[in-house]
Amino acid sequence: MRPLLLLFCYLKVATAFVSASRGGVAPSSTSLAGGYDATIGADPKTPIQFFVLPGNTCPYVQRTHITLIELGLPYDVTEVTGMPKPDWYLKINPRGKVPAIRVPTADYAVIYESAICNEFLCDYATFRQQKQTLMPIDPFMRARIRLLNDHCDIVFSKTQFTFLMNKDEAKDEEAKDEMEEALRMYEDALVESKGPYLLGEDFTIADLHLLPFIQRLTITLKHWKGYELPTDKFPKLVEWVQSCLERDSVKASSMTREKTIEVYSRFVEADYSFGGLNKNK
Repeated sequence: MRPLLLLFCYLKVATAFVSASRGGVAPSSTSLAGGYDATIGADPKTPIQFFVLPGNTCPYVQRTHITLIELGLPYDVTEVTGMPKPDWYLKINPRGKVPAIRVPTADYAVIYESAICNEFLCDYATFRQQKQTLMPIDPFMRARIRLLNDHCDIVFSKTQFTFLMNKDEAKDEEAKDEMEEALRMYEDALVESKGPYLLGEDFTIADLHLLPFIQRLTITLKHWKGYELPTDKFPKLVEWVQSCLERDSVKASSMTREKTIEVYSRFVEADYSFGGLNKNK
């Protein structure tokens, strides 16, 4: 059986669509559950392997998906199914989370955690002598990006989920105010940069790091809380959302509104804790 698996893997990667153009999207994806060892039979000439959940459902995966498309790096999507994650995937990412990428180098380097994947991909593109503006060279701008991203992960995302998951209407106003206070940092950044993006004219890692969560916010909070970003408080942020949603990379990596509501219904109705992000717990 193992020779057949090797042959399958070889045929798969040999026929993968490799595009150096903006977008570089493989024409199809592979969905794998337990039992198949995806760490064997790789060809260094194949595209980057991009490990995801099915259906564009994960905001962390979307960050790296946008990065790959924006950089025009060729990649091949592998959907990871099953819970707990299968043994073959734990060899790739011992934390069992997505996204992860496997880079066609001599040692088949594996990178995981979305923020680390995205910075690596920018450095990788630069190493390949590709022009890229997602992660600027200036050390002060790089630090600014990391501070904005840290705020998203440590502060904003928790307030967003806490508001969404709150079942006590008496606490909704407080939860909303905390979320809006966290959003103020991005409105201020857009005012300072003069937009249209968080650091100015260029769409960067700071934008794509935040966007999947804001994108979901605009759908889920309107559906369950009747909440929309107020234009009087966040005029620049509302414009920023629209600018980002018009990018091809965002369109290609996004769920539909209907799919977003379907996915989040499972969490909201089950009172899921979102991996500890929900402070109601």
